[in-house]
Amino acid sequence: MAWIESHQEVGRHPKTKKLARLLSVSLPAAVGHLHYFWWWALDFAQDGTLEKYDGYDLADAMQWDGDPDQLLEAMIEAGYIDDTEDGLMIHDWGEYAGKLLERRAKDRARKRAAAEAAGVPQNFRRSSDGNDEESAETPSASFVTNQPTVPNQPNTTNSTNRTEPTTPTGDAQALQERRFAEFWKAYPKKVGKASCLKAWKKLKPTAELYEHIMTALEAQKRSKQWQRDAGQYIPNPLTWLNQGRWDDEPTEVGGAQAPTQSGTLATLRRMYEAEGGDDE
Repeated sequence: MAWIESHQEVGRHPKTKKLARLLSVSLPAAVGHLHYFWWWALDFAQDGTLEKYDGYDLADAMQWDGDPDQLLEAMIEAGYIDDTEDGLMIHDWGEYAGKLLERRAKDRARKRAAAEAAGVPQNFRRSSDGNDEESAETPSASFVTNQPTVPNQPNTTNSTNRTEPTTPTGDAQALQERRFAEFWKAYPKKVGKASCLKAWKKLKPTAELYEHIMTALEAQKRSKQWQRDAGQYIPNPLTWLNQGRWDDEPTEVGGAQAPTQSGTLATLRRMYEAEGGDDE
């Protein structure tokens, strides 16, 4: 598991306080957003360069639901991102994470050498963090054939048993684009459409998941949280997709909460008693 140093001065550093002021958030919130940023960089921006990412990617990485442009400008003005001639760079990233990245490189080289010496096929070598992972490539037939047989298991090496129909790639892409268009039309906060489409294509929702997403979206649009303050608390659609927010627990619908059955009976009883009821 990757980790990064967290110095105690981060929470009281003038740069962090400035970032909190620029974003109009509390100091603990600013510290949290920064740590999400650094954790994300360990996986997706290991050299400290941000040329492949835009403000929406940064907002998603930092769990920021506000304006992505505001976040990026605040990070630059506070000094946590440098705007250089070569593009945006994480400030002092080599000094901050250099030891970790150097250790990762040495670890990959050591494991690669050990795997080659042991004759382990490349598709089944360990990743740099020590986890066993298969590559996206299909292992050679000879390697699969030589694996020990497990009794009472289906034969997964006989291709003649695989009769599932496949959808042509072009048709599948067109289907996902149509589904995304419906999602985008229904989502009340329209920011970062290109990044959302990329996330949608990566998700590739099935028909069942698509129906679940749309049903959950309609329910959340009626919630008090989404309707409060002219939709100020509606999350960015990219955040909503990347975090699987369609599985959030149902919240109270705008207006009065729907009465339960027992509540309804109690209400009818009070009305009955208020009118005098039947004399016994």
